[in-house]
Amino acid sequence: MSANIEPSHCALSNASLWQRLQHQATAPSIAGGALRANSPSSHHLPSVNPTGKTWSEFTQSKIAHQPYVQQLNESIKSVREFIQQHAAHGPQTQKALRKIQDFAATKINCRPASLTPLMVNENRRNLWLIAQQLQNESIPLAQRIGLALTLAEGLDVCAEGVSLNILSCASELINQQQGLAGLIIHIKNQLIDQQLLQLVRYIDNKQLSPGQAKALEIHHVQALKNHVANQWGLTVVSDRYATETYQQQVGPMAALLLEKTITPAALAYLVADQIGEKLTEFTSENLKTGMACGELKTEPLRRLMQAEFGANIDLQHCLQFSDDYSTVTLQSRRALASHAIEAFQRIGLLPADASPRFLLSQQELPTHQAIEQTSHLARYLVSEPATWGSSPWNTSFWLGQTLLHGFSKDDSDDERRKSERHHIGAKTA
Repeated sequence: MSANIEPSHCALSNASLWQRLQHQATAPSIAGGALRANSPSSHHLPSVNPTGKTWSEFTQSKIAHQPYVQQLNESIKSVREFIQQHAAHGPQTQKALRKIQDFAATKINCRPASLTPLMVNENRRNLWLIAQQLQNESIPLAQRIGLALTLAEGLDVCAEGVSLNILSCASELINQQQGLAGLIIHIKNQLIDQQLLQLVRYIDNKQLSPGQAKALEIHHVQALKNHVANQWGLTVVSDRYATETYQQQVGPMAALLLEKTITPAALAYLVADQIGEKLTEFTSENLKTGMACGELKTEPLRRLMQAEFGANIDLQHCLQFSDDYSTVTLQSRRALASHAIEAFQRIGLLPADASPRFLLSQQELPTHQAIEQTSHLARYLVSEPATWGSSPWNTSFWLGQTLLHGFSKDDSDDERRKSERHHIGAKTA
């Protein structure tokens, strides 16, 4: 069977589409496994239940804690090396490095019994996020340096203060991404908030009084965001009301709901809207219906668009010229979305040899319909503690690793042209 997604799979659910993309992206035939090398799944460790027998066994074991401590050490080492390499030499930098060294010695490389649930779970995950984002060149270097020093400054306060400082720095770094990757992540985060809020209201209105449902709404949304954090590149927020019980009850439904509603096409059309808005803002509203080519200042416009979206959005693919080049109009929303899909492939959100035509045809489900289709997954009896699922292949994209090593534009274009010829032939056969 071809590695490409074929039209015969149109009947698959959108969840299956993401799963098939994962299979395609991690297949050995693709670029010698370059995508697998860029995936963070090898860094994934399950969350440890912080209460009862599970935690007791974890802290008493001689080996259970070792991979967690190793990951913490790797992350804190990355932060230290980043500061050493990029921060200006001086008292502030030296103080930051000392605090990092003390933190590693007393809070990470301590006796297993002295490890805290916050350190093993939330701090570990968020420090790893920070370590990844400090290497993310789509974030200005000065901002990365400033946040690394801020992180170090807050490592010698109380345990809760340390966790809040780590979380704040991780969130700030993720939100600082620029260009197309930053826009996609911003849109993705907005969609997650919207979809999970509707899901929480659907579930809680059946089980709680209106007052209780309203009071717990923000906490239950956070519980579900914690549950899907590994799949969607979110920071984990410790919240006494964002319980593992709620995650276990509603988390599987939330995970499938997001897969069905946040599709490549949904992201592409929203990016297309942003492209259209910026082009008309930088030129004229007349661009939507047609404006004289002489009024178009191509090079200044190209520079403005590159500053806004980066190099992966090509101005030539966003404009349509008349045959005699007398007028120019904005490309259709679908054409802009198709260009966005191809840009997603270049920056690592989607496999390089998936068919843009097919991906764009797979529309998201309306939220109410997706909730109806996934409601059977909601569980009202908890039989086991929640665990994190394995990382999807493109978690690296959500964490800021937006370049796929081993892929060039020419390579992916060859595969894309083959894929499109295949699909066009299949549709006309």
